[in-house]
Amino acid sequence: MNQQDLFRQEWVRWQPRIYAYIRSLVFNRSDAEDLLQEVAEVLWRKIDSYEPGTPFDHWAFTVARNKVFNFRKKKGRERMQFSDALEATLAAEAASDTGKTGDLSDSLEMCVEKLPEKHRALLKQRYEPEATSRSVAQALGRSESAVSRALNLIYGLLLTCLDAKNAVAERDT
Repeated sequence: MNQQDLFRQEWVRWQPRIYAYIRSLVFNRSDAEDLLQEVAEVLWRKIDSYEPGTPFDHWAFTVARNKVFNFRKKKGRERMQFSDALEATLAAEAASDTGKTGDLSDSLEMCVEKLPEKHRALLKQRYEPEATSRSVAQALGRSESAVSRALNLIYGLLLTCLDAKNAVAERDT
C-alpha cells in the first residue's frame, strides 16, 4: 500500500476522534471544522514522513494539538478559554470517545446560543484569559457575590438545557 492510500485509510478511521478532540477545545463549530481541515492538509503534505507501523493517531493528534495551540494563541482574548486541567480532561475524553464529546460540545453551543444576550456577554467576560469573578464584578460595577449568583444562574440554565437535550437524544435512540 502506498503512502497516499495509507493516509486515506487512517484518516477515515481517526478523523471523527480528531474532530471530537478539536471540538472539545474550540468553542465555535466553524473554527473546529477549519482546524480539522488544516490538520488533514498538514498530514497529507507530510505523509511521506510518516513511518508505517507507528501509531497514526499519535501523529495526527500531535498535529491537531499544535493546530489548536496556534489557533488559541492567535485568537487570544477573542474566545472563552478553559483551564489547562479542564482542557486536558476534555482532550482525554475526546480521544477516547468518538461521538459523545462532539455531541456534548454541539449541545452546549446550542444552549449558550439560546441564552439571553446579557447572559452570553457575562459568560464571555468571565472566561476571558486572566478574568476572575472579582475582576468582572469590578468592570461591571457590581459586587462579586452578585456576579457569582448570576453565573450560577447561567450554569443552571445551561445544565437544564443540556439535560433536556440529553433526554431527547436518549428517547430518540
